[in-house]
Amino acid sequence: MITPFLHAWADRNGHVRRRDFIRQLSIPAATLGVCQLSWRDMLIAQAAELRKKQKSMILLWMDGGPSQFETFNPKPGSENQGPATTISTKLSGTAFAEFWPRVAQVADQISFIRSMRTGEADHFRAIKLVRTGYPINPTIAYPTWGAVVAHERYEGSFELPSFVRIGKPRIRTRDVNSGVLGAKYDSFRIDTPGELPDDVQLRTESDVLHRRLGLADALDAEFARTGAEDVVKEKKDIYDRTSRFLTSPRLKSFDLSDEPAPLRDAYGRTRFGQGCLLARRLVEQGVSFVEVFSHGDSYDAGWDTHKEGFRDTPILCGEADPGFATLVTDLKDRGMLDDTLVVWMGEFGRTPKLKKDGGRDHYAKGWITAMAGGGIQPGRILGATDKDGLDVTERPVDIPELYTTFCHVLGLNHEHEYITPDDQPLKLVNKGGKFIEELF
Repeated sequence: MITPFLHAWADRNGHVRRRDFIRQLSIPAATLGVCQLSWRDMLIAQAAELRKKQKSMILLWMDGGPSQFETFNPKPGSENQGPATTISTKLSGTAFAEFWPRVAQVADQISFIRSMRTGEADHFRAIKLVRTGYPINPTIAYPTWGAVVAHERYEGSFELPSFVRIGKPRIRTRDVNSGVLGAKYDSFRIDTPGELPDDVQLRTESDVLHRRLGLADALDAEFARTGAEDVVKEKKDIYDRTSRFLTSPRLKSFDLSDEPAPLRDAYGRTRFGQGCLLARRLVEQGVSFVEVFSHGDSYDAGWDTHKEGFRDTPILCGEADPGFATLVTDLKDRGMLDDTLVVWMGEFGRTPKLKKDGGRDHYAKGWITAMAGGGIQPGRILGATDKDGLDVTERPVDIPELYTTFCHVLGLNHEHEYITPDDQPLKLVNKGGKFIEELF
């Protein structure tokens, strides 16, 4: 019986306010006797309760748009399938393309939407839509979803960024950042998993840094008395967050060297594979949103396989397969999967029509998304396309439904509005409706 202690306020670091602790000590001794738990046990139990209320999300972004035929919705027997064969999975009667043997073995832990349908087949426009939930608008820079989550989950006392990006987009002009939410909610970017950016390295001893910050505080206080309180407050907030980050023991979570070699091998010694491992480490520390980019280590086309599909697609899948599968199993083994939503997707799919070299063009009329954890029922196959993959024939899913589902999992109100710096109210989800009930 630990309920009385769960009412003590604690932040995501497990810190409890002194007055709440003292108030809890007033609980009758008989109640304490029933608990038979140490203070540390109670904090651990409380942390578990807090994690249930603050679920994290990991977005595995297949930059360029993955083919549904060569991934999780093959069409054996159709001339559109091409030479890629199929393999059986842990889901009875469900086959995947041959390039995903590891994911096939954990398919019963993942649910797959085979009927995504959007109206944007241009990269720039589709990325804006799928990454923000809003169609492109030249007058408003809608924020990427990770920035929205960071805004809703902002907690100034937390040492790590709320939103971390691992890897980078293949073409930066197609990127989506924090937009109208501003730099405060933009992602902290790691180009190479396991390596912090050079400008994050602490250049002096922590005590020297704190003395310098103390001097800066004194000078800022003088400046504030001249009428610049708001400017000083904003600067101090940035400096405080940065200094906490640079001196935090949690900074070690970005270092992969202490992970067992067999586990690192299981994830795959690629940027994407090691990025998935880093994503697990970060949500383990309390980071709210992590995205990991996949566009291949070998060729520069990424998942935008207009040409050389027979060459590139198996390599792309081979790099993504172990990372995705091991992330799901690793989270499950650690008891973290229920509290972490893992989403695998790109901005659209590829055309049913197959070119001679295996290339496929853009296709938004019927593509795929995969989700695991966060309360999603595992092993569901939702929606379908016809025998040649041309059109959705069963349960079409659009972007507002998808984003409303993200909100449902993360405990956010999809109709909640935030106010932009231009005093414009924006809902978390554009034209949001019901979440995808079949996944729960």
